[in-house]
Amino acid sequence: MEQMNKRAVGLHVRLQNGLSDVIQAVEHFNIPVVQSFLMDESSKYVSCSASVRKEFIRLKERIGFSYFVHAAYWSSLTNVKSKEFLSLCKESDKALDLSSEGIVVHVGATRARLSKMDQAQYVAQGLNELLLRVPTIPIILENGPHAGRNFGGDFTDFMLLRDLVEQRSRVQYCIDTAHAYVYGYNMVDSVDRKNFFQLLQDVFDNETIALLHLNDTAHDCASQIDKHGIPGEGFLGATVLQECMQYPLLQDVPIVLELPSRCDDAQTKSVLSLVSSWDI
Repeated sequence: MEQMNKRAVGLHVRLQNGLSDVIQAVEHFNIPVVQSFLMDESSKYVSCSASVRKEFIRLKERIGFSYFVHAAYWSSLTNVKSKEFLSLCKESDKALDLSSEGIVVHVGATRARLSKMDQAQYVAQGLNELLLRVPTIPIILENGPHAGRNFGGDFTDFMLLRDLVEQRSRVQYCIDTAHAYVYGYNMVDSVDRKNFFQLLQDVFDNETIALLHLNDTAHDCASQIDKHGIPGEGFLGATVLQECMQYPLLQDVPIVLELPSRCDDAQTKSVLSLVSSWDI
């Protein structure tokens, strides 16, 4: 693909007709990386039959692109006896069968009135169980936009979790810029942005960050409203997002843009071109 020697910038694809939509998006937009849920826009899981998987993997290998599965928002790591955890196990199995580069997971909410350390132990129980049940595939934890009972909005949560994970080499991370901002990291302020980058440096290393969701937002810092905007048109803006993608810890990480559903074909192409132009 033409972009293979450039920064990998791709899209989250909304499925209408199944996994064939992923292939069509890769070819239509000429993108080297793509992410999708395993369900369509009506929240029904798409077919992952043996024949569908075989054809998907054949085309993935022929075209040459990276594919990440995003777990359903209702899937959860925080209660191994829940149907939400079983859903996550099934999605992870399917992601493995599709030769995915990993499954992106929002950690979710823990029980009320737990200390941070107790929260970390609670999450670690679910994560370790998932790693046992589903071999090989990387589990990619994404920072969230919410506080309170929710785990993973504060990046230091991942520091607490790290030493509790039994298969640490299989746990990676996804940094979402919009989530970080609405959680409370004010990257628009130059001093706070410097501190934010230092925090990332303290928590992560190059080998553990698998994906960068370079998203913008029209909502205020610390609003905890999870609604993405078009990169460059929100509070974060082009300058901050460009600085994020060029920061040494993140400069080689594949980028997935999670664009608003209102973006049409022409606008999507324009945004992809714009973000790619920031990689100088």
